[in-house]
Amino acid sequence: MHHILAFFDEDKTYCDRFRKFASNHSNCPFTVYSFDNYHDLKNFSQDHPIDLLVGSEINKTDTGSSFNDGSGGSFEKGYSYDQNSAIVSEPELLYQIPAKSIIKLSETPIDPKNTIPMCSSDKENYQIYKYQSGENILREIMSVYGRKTAASEREHSGSRSKLYIVYSPIGRSGKTRFALALTRALHRDMKPLYLTLEEVSSYRMPEDDIMCRGTLSEAIYFYKEGKLTGSRLEDLIFHNRYADSILPARAPEDITTLSPQETVSFIEHLRDISGRDAIILDTDSILSRIEGLLPLCDWTFMPVTDDIKENTKITHLENYLSKTLTPKQLGHISKIVVPEPEEDILYADNPENTSERLQNFAKAVIQNYIYE
Repeated sequence: MHHILAFFDEDKTYCDRFRKFASNHSNCPFTVYSFDNYHDLKNFSQDHPIDLLVGSEINKTDTGSSFNDGSGGSFEKGYSYDQNSAIVSEPELLYQIPAKSIIKLSETPIDPKNTIPMCSSDKENYQIYKYQSGENILREIMSVYGRKTAASEREHSGSRSKLYIVYSPIGRSGKTRFALALTRALHRDMKPLYLTLEEVSSYRMPEDDIMCRGTLSEAIYFYKEGKLTGSRLEDLIFHNRYADSILPARAPEDITTLSPQETVSFIEHLRDISGRDAIILDTDSILSRIEGLLPLCDWTFMPVTDDIKENTKITHLENYLSKTLTPKQLGHISKIVVPEPEEDILYADNPENTSERLQNFAKAVIQNYIYE
């Protein structure tokens, strides 16, 4: 998915020129959108996750008027006024746009090292000089964005979701039952989110018609369109007393539209926007689909059985992974033997029907690996 740069200035010609220049520049890693109207920018941000917003202050000179955002309200608080009571500027408005990073265009030359916040927003106020060549503007944007991204990555572990993968190359190992039991057990102490990448999932919500609900299919669609924001994802999440989950894809082809690399990017995007403490990812036996996630996840649980033939498959897998993963990454893969389900449980792959034995097993796994 392309990263989005939104460029805002009330001078339409200035905006269009920069957009054309940046879009054709080989060193620009963004898809660039330009806006000369604040209301259009605000609407765009509701459906598109903006990675970087570069913009000028909103300036108005209509005596005695206030700037209406198009939603029936007006922005007056924070404006400065001249002697004729004309609204001059509203620096706060730029910071009301939900962008990951914001760089302000300054009307006057500034020290590029100046990153002192200049408004009440808790976002750092990075600034670059507006009236210079497109080449210089783009270079400074990339320089500031690079510094901010590096700082963000150092702090990322505290804000994004942990990722726990449940994967096994063998069938009938209790993989999904364990993934759901793990989600339910974690639900006591944190906000986890369960989702499955199985093309045909046994996960059932017997009394609910999933055709009327959001599923993984919709999440993938919005992601590929660049419109999967945190609020939109929240609308797709199914809630019950035991777990929050994204219901399985409606059809196998919905999952296969993602390449292995896109699958990695998709899950990493969910970790950034889900607002959950942890994501429990239930997978099928297709290793290539999630292999790129193994070095990135916090722990991988691999259900196994006592079947000798199946153990041969596990041995082959371990030999392969020993050549593609580091020893530290291999150390975060744990083989487990999941307890058999109770005979009287109709829907074993349902967090509501988790047996006490399986639930105790999941709690023990959490204590031994996650809370160690």
